[in-house]
Amino acid sequence: MIARVTRRPRKKRIVILGGGFGGVYAAMYLEKLLARESAVEICLVSHDNFFLFTPMLHEIAASDLEITNIVNPLRKLLRKVEVFVGDVNQIDLQNKQVLISRGYRNHLQQLDYDHLVIALGSITNFYDLPGLAEQAITMKSLRDAIQLRAQIIRHLEEANSESDPAERRLSLTFVVAGGGFAGVETVAALNDFVREALPFYPNLCEDMLRVMLIHSGPTILPELGESLGRYAETVLARRGIEIRLKTRVKSVTESNVFLADGVSVPSRTLIWTAGIVPSPIISSLPCAKERGRLLVNQFLQVPEWPNV
Repeated sequence: MIARVTRRPRKKRIVILGGGFGGVYAAMYLEKLLARESAVEICLVSHDNFFLFTPMLHEIAASDLEITNIVNPLRKLLRKVEVFVGDVNQIDLQNKQVLISRGYRNHLQQLDYDHLVIALGSITNFYDLPGLAEQAITMKSLRDAIQLRAQIIRHLEEANSESDPAERRLSLTFVVAGGGFAGVETVAALNDFVREALPFYPNLCEDMLRVMLIHSGPTILPELGESLGRYAETVLARRGIEIRLKTRVKSVTESNVFLADGVSVPSRTLIWTAGIVPSPIISSLPCAKERGRLLVNQFLQVPEWPNV
């Protein structure tokens, strides 16, 4: 059964899809811009009831920050915006309707709109590589960061009590795939966290630790240019991080990361930051697209649908 969200009489409704940077900042701006406009209501649909500052996720994984430092409740941020916590199931542009599912039982609700803001962001792209989706940890959500921190601590405990050197090596080898901002920040924070924790484990030493960054390009941080990328590589190497360039992850098992150049890395921890794709909802829309992304004009409007 689909419940319809009741509209306020004689009011235009703006519906914003997505609780990330784009969606939340659009809602904040519109809330301020239309503060004295009583004929407009603003609705925000978000998977979570909080805004997450994702650039600092690696600091949660490394215990450098507390969770409360990077989350902010949406209803505290947006006093005059109606927040719907749920997932977007379908967008009907023709009839100006959005279908969302909410709660543990996935109750369906229909939201009518006059204007629609699509800010659904992206999801992780695993490129259908064998074992990757099942074995890798991503860095897209608060849950990912907490899971990574817990896994690192668990592997340190296991290695400290392990007598087999091969098994210990599996627990103390950490691989990060992707040399962009997310990958470099994650591998640096992980490396610092583990090395600072080692003195508390009497049976472990730094010689047993292996932290590796894998990047498909010729230099890491390509967004910053070759010179800064090379400098970052030098700094990371000085801190004990092994960098492998011009290669990719080919497949993953519980105990091995296989690379395209034929190298096998024994490890139980792979953090994947090497690919994203637009939200799958976008592919179902009858709009012009480029590489899976919506084509828009200079005002960020979808040309065929000026209210979107």
